[in-house]
Amino acid sequence: MSNSEEIKFNEMDERIERFLRGEMSTEEEIRFREELKTDADLREHARAISALLKGIQEKGRQHDHEIINEVTMKKPRNNVRRFVLWTLSAAAVVALYFGYNYHAENVRYERVNEMLTPYYVHYDLDALSRGETDSVTISHLYTLFNRIPEEKDMTEIIAELEPIYESLNSDYTYYPYANDIAWNLALAFVKAGEEEKAKSLLEDLIRTNGAATINGKAQNLLETLLNR
Repeated sequence: MSNSEEIKFNEMDERIERFLRGEMSTEEEIRFREELKTDADLREHARAISALLKGIQEKGRQHDHEIINEVTMKKPRNNVRRFVLWTLSAAAVVALYFGYNYHAENVRYERVNEMLTPYYVHYDLDALSRGETDSVTISHLYTLFNRIPEEKDMTEIIAELEPIYESLNSDYTYYPYANDIAWNLALAFVKAGEEEKAKSLLEDLIRTNGAATINGKAQNLLETLLNR
């Protein structure tokens, strides 16, 4: 996410939080409600937070009533009111925090996935020749590679591919597939938000592949990442 987008979402957070806590003046609240009608990003973000807060409230409604009733029995009315207001404010802040992060991560993922779509490669497992000495190795790699466009969480894929890539100079089992390993690991790093690692891999691919096709793809993707 760019700095300008992050600033925009931070400003949204602050305004929605003030709205939820009732800290806006009448004029501010009117303007805020009008903006909700015209600003799709603000509306979507507020809707996500409202849905999350509603879920929290529904799930904890019975428990909250029990706590409030118990406190009412033991505390003066003013103290109970302050306790309830504090609880609701805390819940709103928690919902706001998780709602913002969930929304921001989804936006980042969708944009990154769209950017990478032209670079994804499908590896045909059915085309493998059964019985070849390295067919199991190739099948394992191809399965990992094919999971990259399909899955959101790259943790497991990176955990498997990164050690393989790092061992290429000492273990020649996977060496014939070095370019594919580096390329797909770079894609996984980009999806995981680890762009510096992806850039390093792409630079290595460019250095070691001369005029090969993989070199052109790596240069294009590297330029895209550098210009983000």
